[in-house]
Amino acid sequence: MSLIRVAAMDNHPIVLEGVGAALARSAPDMELIAIADSCEALLAGPGASADVVLLDLRMPGQGPAHDNVVRLVERGLVVLLFTAEERPTPVRRAIQAGAAGLVLKVDPIETIAQAIRDAHLGHLACSGPLAAMLLADESLGTRLSERQIEILQAVSRGLPYRLVAKNLGIAEATVREHLARAAHAYREGGIETGNVHGLITQARADGHLAE
Repeated sequence: MSLIRVAAMDNHPIVLEGVGAALARSAPDMELIAIADSCEALLAGPGASADVVLLDLRMPGQGPAHDNVVRLVERGLVVLLFTAEERPTPVRRAIQAGAAGLVLKVDPIETIAQAIRDAHLGHLACSGPLAAMLLADESLGTRLSERQIEILQAVSRGLPYRLVAKNLGIAEATVREHLARAAHAYREGGIETGNVHGLITQARADGHLAE
């Protein structure tokens, strides 16, 4: 029997060591071959030859999770999100970037193992009702455009509107219009964000902006 080689990227190694031990007991068809705390470390070691990579969505200092997904997928790796994250926005962005599915850290090890098998076979892996809801329920979370997110990210770093406009090659009035549309999107969902600082706080809380 050919083993499914699993690698994992997480900033809590003890969690992954527990997963590795549980897989050894419950899933004789797979083996945890590498644990890493960054894309660089994973790709520089045995994890680069894994069949499936378990990727935590919350990796401090590693940039947005969907960027990590892109890097790993570009190297030919199958990425399965493995996280305690329950905000729909970062989950969906990671799926759009190429992740093969989602399992939650609270899931039973048998469920996680089956999701790994599904991802390895090329199926969209989804470990349970909550994960399915995060992936598919269109009513969850406020949708913002890529341009709105880009502008909010720039403003959150303290850049004045005129510099944001200059950097993006658009008019300052256009920057303000995008911010107004983002605030309107939240109002339509029943959330009043107030001023731009409130808008940034809400967008960050929803996972639109990098921590």
